[in-house]
Amino acid sequence: MHKDKKVYDEVARVAYELFEKRGRIHGYSHADWLEAERIVLERHAKEIDREADSIRTAKKVRASEKAEAKPAKAVKKTTEKASETKTRKPSVKKTK
Repeated sequence: MHKDKKVYDEVARVAYELFEKRGRIHGYSHADWLEAERIVLERHAKEIDREADSIRTAKKVRASEKAEAKPAKAVKKTTEKASETKTRKPSVKKTK
């Protein structure tokens, strides 16, 4: 089921619960719907915040792991380049 459909169904369910709590008095469907939207979106906002926090934490961990791994690689490359330059012989062009 699509997430939008789930949210819509949840809003409809909460709106109906509000209607029942009011004693099934008609004429407040618009107010019940708006209140239900506020309740449902507030719930989902909390879930989204928790998910965003866990994603931020995971990104920080990965970034720190990358930062720790980079210096070792940089030293290795620098050492390899230095050894390559030492072993190269200059090319000499012969002229006639």
